[in-house]
Amino acid sequence: MDKVLGFANEALIRDLFEIMSEVLANRDLNTFKHTQRVAQIAKQLGVEMGLTGKDLEVLELGCLVHDIGKTGIPDDILLKPGLFSAQDRRIMEYHPLIGAKLFARRLKDDRITQIILRHHERLDGSGYPSGLQGDEIDMFSRITAVADVYEAMTAKRPYKVGISSGNAMMVLEEEARLGHLDEKVVAALGRIREKMTLQEVTIYPTGGFMEEVEDFRRDTFFRDTLSELFNYRYLLVLDDLGILGEGGSKGFFLSLVSLQNLGHFQQEQGVIITGQVHDEVGVRLNETIARFRKPCQHYESTIMLFRKHCDYMIYAEGNSEEELEEFRHAIRHDLEATYEEWGLEPNCYRMWFDRQTSLVQAMTQVFSMKEEHAEACVS
Repeated sequence: MDKVLGFANEALIRDLFEIMSEVLANRDLNTFKHTQRVAQIAKQLGVEMGLTGKDLEVLELGCLVHDIGKTGIPDDILLKPGLFSAQDRRIMEYHPLIGAKLFARRLKDDRITQIILRHHERLDGSGYPSGLQGDEIDMFSRITAVADVYEAMTAKRPYKVGISSGNAMMVLEEEARLGHLDEKVVAALGRIREKMTLQEVTIYPTGGFMEEVEDFRRDTFFRDTLSELFNYRYLLVLDDLGILGEGGSKGFFLSLVSLQNLGHFQQEQGVIITGQVHDEVGVRLNETIARFRKPCQHYESTIMLFRKHCDYMIYAEGNSEEELEEFRHAIRHDLEATYEEWGLEPNCYRMWFDRQTSLVQAMTQVFSMKEEHAEACVS
């Protein structure tokens, strides 16, 4: 091992790589789990392709840190659940360069650095960061690329459901046919796919504090810095994670608050005043919500306020509509006060749903109520 990596203590080397991997876990738990699984897949691929001894160990260690460069990617991109913009994609594509820079001057064996740098390169030159082609891409990086794509397709994430192993192989075989991935590596994966075993990815217990850090990072991504209100899409993420209703509530209501004559108010008062008044409405609603909500372990509380463009949306958990009647009365009082002070006429579109109803269905129904009202007003 000392000849391969330039260190005398093999146990220390593995410990250091695992430490770096857990640093990544503290940055993004999903990426940590991904790298662990890629390392397992790549090692079994390496065995199938005839690698032995130190070569297998280098391959495994390289895969453990192949995404370490993501520690240098901003949260707004690294944790983004939606589609990337062109700039997002460009910044994300720097992660092999960031990771390789960490290792390039510190290891005598270049193969680990090459895995980090080249695992997104493609044989036809369509990959990144350097657009390498053919023999410019080493075999370790080719194996990592196949393991990386296979794991990404088959793994379940908070924002997606993984596809089946068989469907993933069909995609890989097409990628190999088009000249993107190595045909021999893809064929090797096809031979071992059904008998391949992957251990469950775990990290050492941290007394719960890392879970709280992860929840805070997720929440902060969706919270507006100035108003401190969540974007309504945050509620969809919580629903996808399956953590809403953790207290056992039987249902929830959604309420969409729309200020009907906001456009006319803006024409009279101007953009600045309208923005300030709109924020005041949100502050007032949030103060009322604070009196009634109960804290939750994995999300902010049982009652939450969201922004949807110029509208406000309220999510409230409970066992029945009647249980939340006092809260609803307080919100009505706030909206009446808004009308009395500013002449802004609020429309409130509200529906109660049982816990089995998905947030997508619930939102669609409530948003449709507003659209139907607008059409009725026009007609």
